[in-house]
Amino acid sequence: MYKAVGTTFVAQNTKRMLLNLRSKRVSYPNTWSFWGGKIEKGEQPIDALRRELTEEIGFVPAMEKLNPLDTYKSPDNGFIYYTYVIITPKEFIPTLNDESSGYAWVDIGKWPKPLHSGAKITLNSKKNIAKIKKLCNLPT
Repeated sequence: MYKAVGTTFVAQNTKRMLLNLRSKRVSYPNTWSFWGGKIEKGEQPIDALRRELTEEIGFVPAMEKLNPLDTYKSPDNGFIYYTYVIITPKEFIPTLNDESSGYAWVDIGKWPKPLHSGAKITLNSKKNIAKIKKLCNLPT
């Protein structure tokens, strides 16, 4: 089974969400998505997430909260993807590696296009949006 993990960030001071523009050198290029990647054998999702964040944005930002958002399992059980939301005190500037060609802090529900197909499913889920808004003390 292939396991992966990803996250988005929401800044407590602006209530905006950080998304990643995937570079042309990775699968699903030029789509907006989460930060993260493969969970290595023997690694826990949270440890993989910390490792991936260090690789992809240069550091692990200050976290007020780390919250599970969604878990996707493929119909054949060959793939599982854990999505988290990290609440940070304020917006920050990521240092991008070659897997990303851009980033954007956006208002919740006002997603840039095109979204990665998996991110689209997660971010267009009313249940997930309600969870994110609750975490940020926004009206649902």
